Amino acid sequence: MPSFGQKIKLVRVCNGGNNNNINWQIYPDTCMLLNTLKIYGRDAIGQAYFGIDSSITYNQKNYSHINANVPSTKDWRYYISYQRLCGTDTNTFFSDTLAIDDIKPDSSILDSVSVDPLTNQIYLGWTSNKTPDFSSYYLYNYDRPDPRLAENYKDTFFIDNSPNDPRNKALSYDITSADSCDNRKDYGNYLHKTIWLKGSIDTCKNEVSLSWTNYIGWNTKKLFLFKKINMGAYALIDSLNPSIQSYTDKNISKNNFYQYFIRAEKLDANKKITASSNACYSLYAGKTNSPQNTLIKQVGINSNNKIEIQIKRNTISDYGGIDLFRVQPNESPVFLYALGANENTYEDVLSDIKTKHNYYIISKNVCGISTDSSAQSNNIVLSLFGQNSNIELNWERYFTWNAGIKFYVIYRASGNTINEAVNFMALANTTIDSFYSEPELDQAVNCYYVEALENGGNGISKSNIACYIKTGNIYYPNAISVYGINKIFNFKGSGIDLSKTNFQIFNRWGQLEYSTDNLINGWNGKNNAGEFVPAGVYFFMAKVYQGDKLIEIHGNITVLE
Repeated sequence: MPSFGQKIKLVRVCNGGNNNNINWQIYPDTCMLLNTLKIYGRDAIGQAYFGIDSSITYNQKNYSHINANVPSTKDWRYYISYQRLCGTDTNTFFSDTLAIDDIKPDSSILDSVSVDPLTNQIYLGWTSNKTPDFSSYYLYNYDRPDPRLAENYKDTFFIDNSPNDPRNKALSYDITSADSCDNRKDYGNYLHKTIWLKGSIDTCKNEVSLSWTNYIGWNTKKLFLFKKINMGAYALIDSLNPSIQSYTDKNISKNNFYQYFIRAEKLDANKKITASSNACYSLYAGKTNSPQNTLIKQVGINSNNKIEIQIKRNTISDYGGIDLFRVQPNESPVFLYALGANENTYEDVLSDIKTKHNYYIISKNVCGISTDSSAQSNNIVLSLFGQNSNIELNWERYFTWNAGIKFYVIYRASGNTINEAVNFMALANTTIDSFYSEPELDQAVNCYYVEALENGGNGISKSNIACYIKTGNIYYPNAISVYGINKIFNFKGSGIDLSKTNFQIFNRWGQLEYSTDNLINGWNGKNNAGEFVPAGVYFFMAKVYQGDKLIEIHGNITVLE
């Protein structure tokens, strides 16, 4: 005898509104179904089952129970009665009973909603639903009059070609899943919203200002900003913290088209999930290059014994002006000078060379807008002092060059007076220190300066000249003979600077005969008119620098023929 296993199995009973839809499967074997099938049901627990229809053909697999829920939904359960011929025996069999299926499938959640930056099409992706009775997906876009985007959809990837433009606003999407009874999981709790990128360009500054909305749907780990120039490929230009929603791109060249998009990366330990924004509309740069990376080339003491500032322009930039500023600690910057189109050097004639000054420049584009500011640069200030029979040198470190200092070179000149200490020779160099020490020398005057040399370049910054002077008595003659051997009056002594000596000669009636601010050549007995004064006694007043000390000397001198 063949097996008498169950032949018909109820699969599901779906609530179709007024009607209930009953579905079953027929499993073939060596037995044969006979006659018609009968469906029985009850509409409440505790009620008896009763026949609903006995005219169902034996090869039918579904049935619609008309008006089963009129006037209201009821708690229906069903089973099927059928006959089978197995060999020579005919028997009646019954399926299992099955209630109405109102269990919703597991939730489906979008992995990401991303915009293709090349086409601005919206791509939706998600993980397949593993619910046993799962049937299909329903997709929604809330930016449409009818939010239903796709129904009874089977795939896990969807391209939205609807007319909504992701360049105009952030677009909102959701998904739900349905089983074979079209029971659908609630939606609206897992909304995903595209990143909306906007941009504008300032053709005076040649800067692109970007702003965007956050991706909604999951927490962002990192943002990545991409840029495309003209017909080139997109390239990564920066990675950003997810809290940032704006960016200014200053690396813009004239006469080019620029496009941008943002990509968000999800915080997910299991897999990498990203979502991209729309591509920003093409932005056309202006016809000039805004100044960038304009540098102070060097600051140093020039041949006029003044602080000189040299700048280095960017050759590809279009300048509308360069303003030079001087700033001291805890003070507001002081505007010094506006450099002309062909000016790259400025002499700061009013600043004390023995004081450290910081300088910087602000460059303007052709629209007069400030677009670039340099780092600060300083002059080197050298100071000396004597200690334990040594001469100690200290100087301010120099900060200007990006590559730094190659080394400092120390120069020295010696003599019995300031005026003799003029032949400077390189003494030593140091790469790290900003100080130098040497034993006190025999000469009365030892003058020094320091030069900083640029590492890998030809920049030179020179310090002020500082002199160490052994001071002592100052001597002068009490008489001169204009036609004799001793015919020049002058001062002698260690460390005196005759070039800065103020000297005045008066006759016995107090009238000024001669005056000078430079006594290097001494006084030869002539008045300011170039004539020899008469023989006699004259009174003089002098102000003489000995080192940094100003000494006043009053005395008499006899002029002999």
